[in-house]
This record gives sequence, structure tokens and C-alpha cells, in this order.
Amino acid sequence: MIKAILFDLDGTLTQMDQEEFMRNYIGLLAPRFSHLISPEKFGKYVMHSTETMIKEPKDAKTNLQTFFEDFTRVTGLTYTTLWPIFEEFYQNDFPALSCLVKADAEGKRTVESAIQQGYTVAVAANPVMPTLAIEERIRWTGLSPEQFALIPAMENFHFCKPQLGFYEEIAQGLGLSPRECMMVGNHPIEDLAARQIGMKTFLVGTPPDEVQTDYYGDLPELNKLVLRGNI
Repeated sequence: MIKAILFDLDGTLTQMDQEEFMRNYIGLLAPRFSHLISPEKFGKYVMHSTETMIKEPKDAKTNLQTFFEDFTRVTGLTYTTLWPIFEEFYQNDFPALSCLVKADAEGKRTVESAIQQGYTVAVAANPVMPTLAIEERIRWTGLSPEQFALIPAMENFHFCKPQLGFYEEIAQGLGLSPRECMMVGNHPIEDLAARQIGMKTFLVGTPPDEVQTDYYGDLPELNKLVLRGNI
């Protein structure tokens, strides 16, 4: 029996041009570090450390620790120097990027339907940003962070998609078995990886021929499933 529904953000509850968003994200972030690192080098360092965090998780370390272990190594700067600058950026500058993101009204409606039907809902976006940023991205959907039982972020997760540990951490955080959860997302690799540990999956879109999922379609179709209670 499904008790929790996990929702991806980008491409699922919101729509954006990923390349445009990242270009503007780095474009806003880099100047805050210009007195320490040239903007050209900064962008490369951030992307390298992010890739390391995603592909080389360390069980005993949070994503934040893994990121900064690499980022401090390549920059030669300390966490105590770097983190306050990142934090100020996420508090003051990051919200301006909302102009590049379009909320999907059907996504908001589906999450609210799930809550009304008694499901626990959780965010299942890749935890590559701190809580400040993930909560802001939730607001861009038209929903509030308080509506979600669990919000993965750099500080509290040790794995990223498509690592299976990411989905195991979500289930553990909710106090549920994977078989009691359903993952909703638009990425056939990152989001459907949840199926490997026993979660049901709903792919927003049409799956490639070689990809297996329990359900697929658009968000109105998911909303109908939720309201019927036959997931």
C-alpha cells in the first residue's frame, strides 16, 4: 500500500530551460566570489565539485561535506571563508532566479490532492543545493515547504540521484519501506531508479521503449490516480 508520494521539482512541478537557469545561476553567484576566485575559474570549480558530489558519494559524509571537501581542495580556500558567501547569496540573490521558472498549476493541484487523500508528500529533487535554496524552489511551485514531510538538501542527505542511497534515505526519513512510496518525476534514469529498491514510479511523460515504470502520463492523469486512491 502506497503511503507516501515523492515529487521531483524541475521538469515535474516546475518547467525551466536547465541550461539557461544554470547560466544565470552561475552568473549571479560568481561575482560574490570575485575577490577570491575569477568568475571563469569559479564556474568550473563549482561544476567539478558538484559532479564529484553526485558521482562519488561517501557514506559517512553529507553532500555538503563532499562538495566542500572537493571545492576547498581546488580553490585552496576554507569552508569558513566560503560558506557565509554562499549563504548570503541564497538568502538575497537566489530568489531572483524565479523569473526563469514556470510553476505547473497541475503539479500544485496534484500535490494538494495527495495531501487531501491522506498521502504523505515529500520533495525528491536532487539535493545538490542547501535547504535555503530547495525551500525557495518549492515556493516557486506555488506550494510551501511546510506542506512536505521531508525536503532533501545538501546538509541532510548523503547521496544524489540516481544513486539508490538517495531513495533509501528518503524512505528511512519518512519511516516507511520503499514499497510504501511512489516516486514522481520526469527523468527516465534519475527518477525511475527508485524502482530498483521497490518503489512504484510515475514518469511524467512517455518512457523510452527500454524503460520500465509502473505508470506514466501527464500530471492530470496522476491527479486522477491519486483521487481514485488506486495507486
